[in-house]
Amino acid sequence: MPDSARWAISTGRRATYSRPEVKIDIARVTAAIRSEEYFATSSEQRFRAVERRQLRLGARAGMLVVLLVALFGGVTLSLIHQPSAPLVIVLNGGLASLAGAGYWLLGRRARHYPEAVIFGVTVAVILACVLLGLGAPELAILTSGYLLLLPPVVSQVVMWRSWTHTLWLLVFFLALLTFVALAPVNNLAPIEKLDVLVLGLISVSASFSGHVLGFRARVRSFRQLRTIQTLHRSLEQQRRELARALADLERTSRVDPLTRVANRLRLDEDFEEVRARMNRTGGSCGLLEADLDRFKAINDQLGHLAGDAVLRAVAQALQHSLRAGDHVYRYGGEEFVAIITGADAAATEATAERLRAAVEALAIAHPDNPAGSVVTVSVGGTLIGPADIDETDGALFDRADRAMYAAKTSGRNRIAMDLPRWFSSSSPDGRVAPDGTAPARTGWAANMGG
Repeated sequence: MPDSARWAISTGRRATYSRPEVKIDIARVTAAIRSEEYFATSSEQRFRAVERRQLRLGARAGMLVVLLVALFGGVTLSLIHQPSAPLVIVLNGGLASLAGAGYWLLGRRARHYPEAVIFGVTVAVILACVLLGLGAPELAILTSGYLLLLPPVVSQVVMWRSWTHTLWLLVFFLALLTFVALAPVNNLAPIEKLDVLVLGLISVSASFSGHVLGFRARVRSFRQLRTIQTLHRSLEQQRRELARALADLERTSRVDPLTRVANRLRLDEDFEEVRARMNRTGGSCGLLEADLDRFKAINDQLGHLAGDAVLRAVAQALQHSLRAGDHVYRYGGEEFVAIITGADAAATEATAERLRAAVEALAIAHPDNPAGSVVTVSVGGTLIGPADIDETDGALFDRADRAMYAAKTSGRNRIAMDLPRWFSSSSPDGRVAPDGTAPARTGWAANMGG
């Protein structure tokens, strides 16, 4: 017993029960009955185009079915009912010919009007059944069965518009009335005629209901497919945007954010590729290291913003002084590195001088730099060849670093080269120290801007 009832009995009061509230959304019910969304979708041009294409394909298959059924029915009925064989052969032969013509037309001129072709062929099937039942009275019962089967079959096979299906059902029912009215009483008794009419109404109702349900199912499938396609396009667009974002991230992760030249990560990758190429094909390359002279004084006196501006200007000047295939990398702080692919010692020295001169040509004021009172760099370089393949990256960069410090200790705003031991045997002028270092010459250093 509910608690409220027990409490009512114990107190002598009347028990009350609360009924759950049932809320009916009238708007949703009305919309469901009127099927506004279905009518809106069915009026869309794309939906109608899809329906027309599917109808044409289904119609061609239906024409083949009608052709085969007409031929089979004509042969079978003419053998079973030999007195009526001429009429059976004529009607079924004409129906088969009409179906064959419809199949041919749907593949050519009539492909844009599949409803008209199907309507004409199916009406011909109705008329053939009526004529067969009236012309061969002994086939009246069989003809009635054929007629009653037609509407459900058409509603499941033919995907045409509702008004076309309604018109076809009207033609069918008029033909059925004509057949029932003209059929001989000896072959189709009045009670049997009444049964045919009742079954005809049931068949028409089932056909129309099947058409409506099938149409609604196709509309739902179309809407779901369109939603899936929209989601797929959105997903594809997001995938492309993500790919672009990843590419940008990949690119920016290898670019120094301040100077906009390549960073240390890109240097490691490119240097590994250069070493692998030299290992495969031989040749040599130059490695340069440039360091700004007395850069700390700029940050201390003018501030870090001025120092950042100097770093950006110097980085761009260094990059513009190289060939298109070579790159400048920010090595750290105010140090920059350049890899000169396919260069010998002379080309490496010439490039180092070009970098030094490009920075000096900027003429950025630097009062605390004795070397011309402008911003300058000291450049050290070395040559790398297949003989260095077993050397570590640190050892190779250390050679360029030693040369850069040699340029600084010799007066700054100049270049120096630290060449490997293997270069001494191939040096054209023999200007290589026993330890493999090519020291700065006095006259040469003066020509380099000292």
